[in-house]
Amino acid sequence: MNFLEDSAIILRPLELSDAEGDYPNWLNDMETSKGNSHHRFPYSRDQAREYIQNVRVSENDVILAIVEKDSGKHIGNISLLEICWFSHSAKFAILVGSSTARGKGIGFRAGKLVLEHGFMALNLHRIYCGTYVTNIAMNSLAKKLGMTLVGTLRESVYKDGLYLDENLFDILRPEYLAKT
Repeated sequence: MNFLEDSAIILRPLELSDAEGDYPNWLNDMETSKGNSHHRFPYSRDQAREYIQNVRVSENDVILAIVEKDSGKHIGNISLLEICWFSHSAKFAILVGSSTARGKGIGFRAGKLVLEHGFMALNLHRIYCGTYVTNIAMNSLAKKLGMTLVGTLRESVYKDGLYLDENLFDILRPEYLAKT
């Protein structure tokens, strides 16, 4: 089932069959996970299946597979997490897991689709994200999507033997509407 799409990608719900593909490997790969909270514990196909089953019934998370339209290949995931229906806010997260898909604007394309869905279909007022200051790609993507750097949490995460600062970004619905 295609949920959201543009000329190059499809965003669809995660399927149990995704656990049989490359998806679990992304979270076990040091290079793929260097900019996120994964690669701290091994991640199994069973854990991926359980995660997929749980998120498919969540009413507070929209977690989608990013699929290349031409090849049908699952290349990443994108999410609106921890949706607060009272404050109309959600946390944005993305992982372009396939190394061959990085640097091609896939994250931006998927991000645009998810922001539009969040603001227009879910009536969100604020979408935010946090990322390590060392995650150049995600910092750049947040800015390109129109998000504003609203602060930095000093040494808030521990990864690979280092305490890292975390940049916090957000975008409000009126800001999003002004840019579209």
